Amino acid sequence: MRKILALVAAAPLAFSAAEAAMTARQVVEKEVVATAPNGEETVRRVPADKVTPGETVVYSIRYENDGAAPAADIVLVMPVPKEVAYVEGSVGGEDTASVSFSADGGETYVARGRLTIVEGGETRPARGDEITHIKWTLTAPVPAKTGGEVSYKAVLR
Repeated sequence: MRKILALVAAAPLAFSAAEAAMTARQVVEKEVVATAPNGEETVRRVPADKVTPGETVVYSIRYENDGAAPAADIVLVMPVPKEVAYVEGSVGGEDTASVSFSADGGETYVARGRLTIVEGGETRPARGDEITHIKWTLTAPVPAKTGGEVSYKAVLR
């Protein structure tokens, strides 16, 4: 049985009793680029308390296995808010998870290259601004007392 952890922007995460050892929280940040006197640029993330149209926002799920045993079959799902458009190729966490995308409100998920929309009776590839959800299926158990992070970037419309 897969444990599915779904996050909704600004809403608390709910778990069933069987999933009580796993916790997750959504973090919304933006990247700030600082240039040193020598011209070297560094990028750091700060809380996305104030974002203007055109800015890139990083949506992350930070998860933890609070239990004493490894947690297997973990699935993390995060919606893409209507106010933003997914940035192609920005998914993080692919090294520890299989990633799939939805353009129908989370009803179905497929690989990004297979995600399509029917428009005017014709099928076409879905654009980044049409993605509604992203799902990470962790490929290995999460060891006890450890965790990780998955993420994606989006641009505020």
